Amino acid sequence: MSVIALLGLPNSGKSTLFNTLTQSRQRVANFPGITVERKIGTAFYNDEALSVVDLPGVYTLDVSTLDEKITRDYVFNKVTDDKADTFVLVVDATNLKKSIYLAMQLNEIGQRFIVALNMMDIAKKRGQEIDLNLLSHHLGGASIIPVIATEGVGVEQLLQAIKEEQSRDKGEINLPKDFQKQIKDPMYIKEKFSRVEDVIKEVTIKEIEFDTLTERVDKFVLHPFFGPLILIGTLLFIFQLLFAWSDPFMGLIESGFEYAAELAQLLIPEGLIQSLVVDGIIGGVGGIMVFLPHIIFLFIIIYFLEDLGYLGRAAFMLDFFMRKLGLPGKAVIPLLSSHACAIPGIMSARIIESHSQRLLTMMISPLATCSARLPVYTLLIGVIVPANIKFLGFIGLPGLVLFGLYMFGILSAFLVAFFSRKVFMGQSPSYLLMELPPYRVPKITNVFRGALQKGWIFVKKAGSVIFVLSIIIWGLVTFPGTPINADKPAIEYSYAAQIGKTFQPVFAPLGFDWKITTALIPSFAAREVLVSAMGTVYAVEGSEDTEDEGFLKNMANVMTRQYSLGTLMALLIWFVFSPQCIATFGVLKKETGGYKMPTIFGVYTLVLAYFCSFITFILFS
Repeated sequence: MSVIALLGLPNSGKSTLFNTLTQSRQRVANFPGITVERKIGTAFYNDEALSVVDLPGVYTLDVSTLDEKITRDYVFNKVTDDKADTFVLVVDATNLKKSIYLAMQLNEIGQRFIVALNMMDIAKKRGQEIDLNLLSHHLGGASIIPVIATEGVGVEQLLQAIKEEQSRDKGEINLPKDFQKQIKDPMYIKEKFSRVEDVIKEVTIKEIEFDTLTERVDKFVLHPFFGPLILIGTLLFIFQLLFAWSDPFMGLIESGFEYAAELAQLLIPEGLIQSLVVDGIIGGVGGIMVFLPHIIFLFIIIYFLEDLGYLGRAAFMLDFFMRKLGLPGKAVIPLLSSHACAIPGIMSARIIESHSQRLLTMMISPLATCSARLPVYTLLIGVIVPANIKFLGFIGLPGLVLFGLYMFGILSAFLVAFFSRKVFMGQSPSYLLMELPPYRVPKITNVFRGALQKGWIFVKKAGSVIFVLSIIIWGLVTFPGTPINADKPAIEYSYAAQIGKTFQPVFAPLGFDWKITTALIPSFAAREVLVSAMGTVYAVEGSEDTEDEGFLKNMANVMTRQYSLGTLMALLIWFVFSPQCIATFGVLKKETGGYKMPTIFGVYTLVLAYFCSFITFILFS
């Protein structure tokens, strides 16, 4: 299978073109011999499969970060596996200068490529006209294919050009002696930019009009006073929507699992098999699957704001504040990524040049509230916080508390970074250098596709990890059974009770009983397992404390009756700081090259979680 490598500047639409070419035929894999991930997909042209690799974005072949070095080595043909047959340079038609600089460097080393001139619709709306034949001449005869990646316009022509390019003799690249040293020279850079200016003048028939909309909007969005207020207002709005949008869909999913439980009770004779299916599988998996709408709607909002161009502005506004606290400006990107999942957040820290600052960013990124915490937060907020209280007549208290938990997580990361820099590092953090994209109307189909993919990942996790853990927990709370002349509920004699009571003295100062302690243990594998674990425990425990009101209401009723406000608040704070899932430790180990940093991370987050939960329990008891 031939290999196509997509190359280009950040925000050039490279990833959008990748998604359009490959649709849902995508996977993530490591580059050979290193832990850097690459996105790989499959495109089809005339029934022929083509492998497509989405390379990390670069501005120039003068690179400094780990991701950029991967792209450079790929361009230099230094990779041994999945070597590209054809390079496609994705160029933003509204911002030609910097892309032409990169294209000239590719020509300089003799690397052949095709230009996908993206965002042509926006360029035409702003009046731009370019002589594509003359531009092709200046770029060594490279084919230039106008495309609109968001709509799939020009993709067929691009694939045809790729096949034509592959039919030609590829040739070898010719790296000039000391090329890496040469391209850092100020005189080289000045001469190259001068050449770029000349090319732009020659190929431009009609200049592009200034993006006045972006400029007008940014006067408010990036304003020193109004900008932060808009950011806070946007976040508050997001968390209000999460509850408002999700509740009807949660009700539907919950009703579906309730119907499944009733049907299982009718079809399966009473006994262990019925208990396994109803209490273990349906109760455990159903208890976590009801939060699927929260996950999907969260990612719909994130992808919408990213495509709109607002997330880059949020990073820009946080830069100054973060550097004052000791974090490098580029740490904004990993921290924002960690709100989806800590794993891509940790991996995106590769964009930071300084080794010590990269380590610091990886160590605090998991403190940002990942989507795995969302089911736990939603459950506990539903138990603790009255839903009918409104601020200003429209701001619901549950959404406000969820916003506060997200802010608490990120502020905790800032404080840990500030303390670490003062005590251990003392090195001045680097600045954030990034190009803000123009505001664009998001492509709704891409937004929904990305959100549904994240939702499917959550479903697969519920169908594998949580399914297996629910069965294990059911077994632990069901066996060995009630002894003769027992004077306590059957669950008190279970293996789960024995395990929980063994560790319960450690967590007793936090107000946690053996049931919470037992549920905490599997949550180290995946945080959201706490919800399914508690659901299984209460389902098997049965009867007197529960009513037939659905999984969530039953859990909420039992937890309200059995636990004080101090215990529930301590449990909520525990999940703000608690050590991450096993997968996060695995990624930390790969990224840092050993067990030292994952061990330090595990110890400090465990200590933070215990101390803060203890203080919370004392304050609210």
